[in-house]
Amino acid sequence: MAESPMVGARVPQQWQQQISALATASGRKEAEIIREAIAQYLGRTDPAAVRCALASLEERVSVLERKLAGSGQLVG
Repeated sequence: MAESPMVGARVPQQWQQQISALATASGRKEAEIIREAIAQYLGRTDPAAVRCALASLEERVSVLERKLAGSGQLVG
C-alpha cells in the first residue's frame, strides 16, 4: 500500500489500546485493523481482508479445540 495516501487522526487512549489488542490477538498490524474499520464504515469491505480475517479466526478456533481436546474436555 505504499502508493496509498497517508491519513492521520488522534483517537482516545482506550481506542488505541483496543486497536493494539485486536492487532496482537489477530496477528495483524494496527494499520490493517484501522483500514478494515474505515472500510466497514464506508461500506467497502475488501474480500481479501475478509478471507484473511476468517483464516485467522479458523486457526485460532483450531488451536483452542486442540487445547481443549488435550485437556480431556469435550468439544461440541
